Amino acid sequence: MKLHPHFRNWAFISFILLLILLLGQINLKLALNFSLGIGLGFALEKSRFCFVAAFRDPLLTGVTALTQAVILLTGVSIFGFALVAGLGRGYILNVYPLGINTLVGGLLFGIGMVLAGGCASGILMRIGEGFAMQMLALAGVLVGVFFGGKSLKWWQGLGWERPGIFLPDWVGWFATLSIETVLLLALWFLARSWQKR
Repeated sequence: MKLHPHFRNWAFISFILLLILLLGQINLKLALNFSLGIGLGFALEKSRFCFVAAFRDPLLTGVTALTQAVILLTGVSIFGFALVAGLGRGYILNVYPLGINTLVGGLLFGIGMVLAGGCASGILMRIGEGFAMQMLALAGVLVGVFFGGKSLKWWQGLGWERPGIFLPDWVGWFATLSIETVLLLALWFLARSWQKR
């Protein structure tokens, strides 16, 4: 006997809510983390959000909707970060040095994302949808994280690291936010005009 799709959906939602309530009885933080994970996964799956697609789609299909979303999220996170860092007290800002490890790691990660067909969030989203081939990509991510962590000291020992650049230390918060806003607006209008073209 096949169940009606609406019944299956409500049964699944009820099961998740019951699981959250049970986790809340064990540990409230665990229940909140589980709820956040479920909500984030649902939003990612419904929006089809993926960083790789944000940079790939304009070149392959000319569609820049995800590119514009990334630009918008970057703007929101910049102002949120500035609010917390500028107004908050007791926060320690970690500005990491730039080294050859950053360039090599970024290049390898970028190539891996393109070959896997998605970023880390996109891979997890597709695994949740049942795409078994993405498990191979996830295994590659885990192997890369393991070897990256094990070899970090070696990379740092090469002596090619340069101090990190924190723009507010150079020009102040107002100038930094102004520069970043202008750059993001320029990228936004470029993405819109690219799609119209």
